[in-house]
Amino acid sequence: MLTEKTSNRNKYISLSITIIITLFIFSMSLFSGTESGEMSSGLSVNVKSLLDSVFVNNTIPLSTIHTIVRKGAHVFEYMVLGISYFFTAREWRLSILKVLVLGLLTATIDELLQNIPLDRAASAVDIFLYDFGGFILGFGLLLLIFNKRTKMTDLEVLNKLQSKELSPRKAYKYIYNNEKYLRFTNNAHFVKLKIIIPDEKKVTKFLSVLFFLPIPLVIFNIAIPFIKFDDKDMPISKTELLKIVNSKGVKVKVNAHTKEKIIIKTI
Repeated sequence: MLTEKTSNRNKYISLSITIIITLFIFSMSLFSGTESGEMSSGLSVNVKSLLDSVFVNNTIPLSTIHTIVRKGAHVFEYMVLGISYFFTAREWRLSILKVLVLGLLTATIDELLQNIPLDRAASAVDIFLYDFGGFILGFGLLLLIFNKRTKMTDLEVLNKLQSKELSPRKAYKYIYNNEKYLRFTNNAHFVKLKIIIPDEKKVTKFLSVLFFLPIPLVIFNIAIPFIKFDDKDMPISKTELLKIVNSKGVKVKVNAHTKEKIIIKTI
């Protein structure tokens, strides 16, 4: 696997590239409408000339081509940003949901910056259709191509490597892909509780019915600070417990000295 030094280098390189692209996009929004139009007019004229040479009876006006070029530039720059965010997310272990929120936030700030020049204005259509749409296109494309996870666990991969069923190169690829796999969210949203009181079977049954459905995590987070725990029965603090239950796929078993058992599972 990658050494810690190489891993840290890749993290900061990917983050730096993403920041540079973001700042470039923001800087383009600070140009006036006239300056922005002049930058895309040359390309629009070239596209118009190309279409006229290919299609003899081309009737698409230059103004329409200019609009397409300008909107296409929005899509392209955010598509590049989405691609950059994919690699940054892999290195920094960001969830897909968090990346999408950052992409939408970037598009919103970008459009708001266009209110600074007097002859430009923010557009909600540009935010969702061209900016965020381009971001999803770039980020989603790389998710489809590269965000694949092997069904084997790391232990199974190592066992196959030991038995020579896998080459070291393939084993590394499997483990590396698992480590870099992007999940939709890294946080839990529900908590499943199971409380067992050995001497009170009816109470245990009632509690199993009461907590049959998972509890939304927001309720659990609100309730924990008001619950009194005996320090002797709880090996962890409330703060640590809150941190654990907010992590996805965690299972905690608490055994009290009076034989009661509490099983907490996050999903």
